[in-house]
Amino acid sequence: MKKRQVNFELLRILCMYMIVVGHCLFHGRVTAKLGYGTVNYFLSYLIQSFSVVHVNCFVMLAGYFAIDREFQSGRILRLWRQVAFYSMMICLVWGCWKGVTGRDVLTAVLPISSRNYWFASVYMGLVLLMPFAGMLTARLSRRQYRYLLILLGLFFSVNHMIFRADTYGIFTGRDLSWFLFLALLAGYVKLHTRQERRYFWYGLGGYVLASLGVLASVYLSVELHLEDMGYFLNYNSPLALAATVSLFVCVKNMPWREGCLDNVIRKTAGAAFGVYLIHDNYLIRYAVWDLFRASRVARTHWAVIYAAMAGAVVYGVCTCVELARQWLFQEAGRRYERTALYKKEQELLKKADELFLPGEHEIPGEE
Repeated sequence: MKKRQVNFELLRILCMYMIVVGHCLFHGRVTAKLGYGTVNYFLSYLIQSFSVVHVNCFVMLAGYFAIDREFQSGRILRLWRQVAFYSMMICLVWGCWKGVTGRDVLTAVLPISSRNYWFASVYMGLVLLMPFAGMLTARLSRRQYRYLLILLGLFFSVNHMIFRADTYGIFTGRDLSWFLFLALLAGYVKLHTRQERRYFWYGLGGYVLASLGVLASVYLSVELHLEDMGYFLNYNSPLALAATVSLFVCVKNMPWREGCLDNVIRKTAGAAFGVYLIHDNYLIRYAVWDLFRASRVARTHWAVIYAAMAGAVVYGVCTCVELARQWLFQEAGRRYERTALYKKEQELLKKADELFLPGEHEIPGEE
């Protein structure tokens, strides 16, 4: 693994922590109880403004590493197994404790199709489309690639900001088309930008300015009594996009020296997706924060600090659970590899991979 990839692993950890804290503020009903103009109100939206990049950056990380990588269907299967494991296990445990409905069981068994986790459902679609995105970028010149990104940015971000209409199937940035755009954007950063120290500072400055712009939009919306308060907190808003690209460029060009913590960083980052799957399952997402009594401290002076600390605890516990699952799957996988079913599975995966390999006599662009 290259040095700069450790930088990206740090970004993965940071983004997931931002997501966890954001869920504490929202699902823990902290923000809803804060009075306008209070210090906690300001701190809450300050955190949200600087965290508006979390989902976008997570998607760009996927696009960055997959855009020129050979397709491996095994990665999709592992992703599905991870999602299905937590979906069904949480449903089972919650059912034994509180009880579940038949619809809950169906949702748990079909987590991707039922949108049990909205991000996992859209992310799975992105993973399936990434091989085609890679083929597209390989055929585009740098100029054509840039023109494509400009058009998509205008369609999905700028147009929506001006008209506030779902003209191109994008509303808040939780859509497959937006994820695909972000993946292509990450691909451009990887394939057509140079790595220079000065871009670290440019990116950091752009991230701070754009995030402060998001914060200003929240207060401006309140002062002007606008209905769409905090519009720029949407993932596809121009300010959120600017902050995302700036932070991503900043991290890409961050100077990094190898150290003893590199392996710990990689291990922790490798568990980040599991953190999301555990704490934000719809059956337990409110119970998690009720356990910390998040809403009861909302009006105290240390409400936001408490949310940040509770988020760190949840992140740590979920990381340990995910690492334990990885170990369990690894041990079970060794036994599974000796079965006939595993051999059959590998044959099917190999055939799926071959779909994206050019034939011996195949001419690009022709069948």
